[in-house]
Amino acid sequence: MNTKDNFERDLNIFAGNKIKEFRKKKKLTQKQLGKLIDKSDNTISNYEKGLIALNQDVLFSLAEALDVKVDDFFPQKVSAGSLHQAVATTDENLTVGDMAFLKELMDYIKSLDETERRYLMSNIEMAVEIFKKNRN
Repeated sequence: MNTKDNFERDLNIFAGNKIKEFRKKKKLTQKQLGKLIDKSDNTISNYEKGLIALNQDVLFSLAEALDVKVDDFFPQKVSAGSLHQAVATTDENLTVGDMAFLKELMDYIKSLDETERRYLMSNIEMAVEIFKKNRN
């Protein structure tokens, strides 16, 4: 994948994460947001995952439905070489995709009851320990 493709993918993921953030702040489901902008909940899901690029019409519809500015879907400062910095993380080794996965994992963990959460966390800890042992 070339730099332009990486840039576009990262930008789609960033915008998708913002859509999801704004949708949740408005307490809307993907289906409800889809109805507001005449798109399926599947399409909204794909926007949020960064799998579908947002065209101008969709951006304006989303901004209106979520009561935000179009600019709010994008990082403040963007250039082909700086999108990863624009989506800033404390660990420069994480990609935007990594961050999206970790955020999705955290959201899932938060949705579990205490017993399920403890069980999942113990399994993750065990997987990390196995990974560390196999890595050495």
